[in-house]
Amino acid sequence: MSLVDNLIILLFFSLIIIFSIYQKKNLTNNIESYFLAGKDIHWVIAMLSIVATETSVLTFVGIPAISYTAGNWNFLQVVFGYILGRILVSYFLLPMYFKEGIVSIYQVIGKRFGKSIQKMASLTFLITRLFADGVRFLATASIVSIITGWGLDVSILVIGIITIFYSSIGGFKTILWVDGFQFFIYLSCGILAVIHIYGSELFNYQNIYQNGFFDIINYSTNSLSSKGLIMSTLAGILMSFGSHGIDYLMVQRVLSTNNLTNAKKAMIGSGFFVFIQFSIFLCVGTFLLSGTFFDSTVASSEIFTVYIRDYIPSGLRGIMLAGALSAAMSSLSSSINSLASSTIIDILGKSFNMKKSIITSILWGILLTVFSLIFDYNPESSVVILCLKIVSFTYGGLISLFIFARLKMPFSKESIMIGYISSIVILLILAYYYIPWEYYISISILSNFIITYFVNFSIKSIKRVKY
Repeated sequence: MSLVDNLIILLFFSLIIIFSIYQKKNLTNNIESYFLAGKDIHWVIAMLSIVATETSVLTFVGIPAISYTAGNWNFLQVVFGYILGRILVSYFLLPMYFKEGIVSIYQVIGKRFGKSIQKMASLTFLITRLFADGVRFLATASIVSIITGWGLDVSILVIGIITIFYSSIGGFKTILWVDGFQFFIYLSCGILAVIHIYGSELFNYQNIYQNGFFDIINYSTNSLSSKGLIMSTLAGILMSFGSHGIDYLMVQRVLSTNNLTNAKKAMIGSGFFVFIQFSIFLCVGTFLLSGTFFDSTVASSEIFTVYIRDYIPSGLRGIMLAGALSAAMSSLSSSINSLASSTIIDILGKSFNMKKSIITSILWGILLTVFSLIFDYNPESSVVILCLKIVSFTYGGLISLFIFARLKMPFSKESIMIGYISSIVILLILAYYYIPWEYYISISILSNFIITYFVNFSIKSIKRVKY
């Protein structure tokens, strides 16, 4: 890296640290200020924060690799479902959250089914986020490592330390505004990359046109194929309903707005922004596939990283690295705050204390960093698919819990807990037999409903016989 590149990165880090220190002065000693940004965030900022948090690492690393490997844009079929899923969340779940006036969405579960079920749901969230976000953090650190030559462990530590600092001392409002700033940085990097590749002598548009690299719809003869339009869109709907409806990491952002109308705008608007963003980064992978930019030794998950290192000139390379850092830090900072919030409210059940909340944030940041350091990363695997598989294991069960709560279904605590745990066990068995991840959530919801209903019916029958 050149001196100019290093100065750009130093400026990037400095701006974030200075802003977090300034923002700390505006914090008040209450739970809504630290974990919900005082509930006065403009819906556009909340929307950009959603997009930055959910797609940062996945977009920057994994999406170009998907179009590069598949030779098409079929992945956008899943994104169609993302938009529809957010619309469902906006009209099915968000009204319930705002009516209850909660800070953590799992408080809704607690009010309906008791503290034990609330803690079970929250623990599921905490474990899922630890694994999924630990992997995402590691993947982006690998980009930084390749471009800078710092080494993977050093990259993880640098990103981890700075992110822990600004996310813990500045509270949620700092995270939201920094997310918006980081979103524009890495989206600009995607656009600049497309322009730069297009201007390369190695770029071959004719190759793209002849091979159908821009094809979006998979016209599979099997309508239930996991890669076809129906199942891909359904997987996207369920994934988005889970990630943006029952995963506190995303819902926390819309809860920071001042009313339900603005929350709906932020939620639905983020779906269309994601579509645009994914299209840009799919274009990066497709353009790189068109020519002979790499030899066979370059892993598909590292194509964009290697391109930045080997083809992007000094100065622009520094901006690209700032985009990669933005991708890592926006996800990590969001995870730290939401994990701390759920721990304080759902697990510990403590009254708010600023010092304890900051300490909890720091501890979760350290845990995520340590997890990334010890995880065995395989650059040949798709980071996007790995993360989707991780969250798919638990989203079905969580979705079922919130549907039970929303529809006020008369199930006992015991039946709900047995159904929930059983649905996860069933998925573990199916995963062993390599069932495609696109089916996980729908299978989990269906099995959860059936088992919960059967157990609840059995318990009632036993009680009737007994008395």
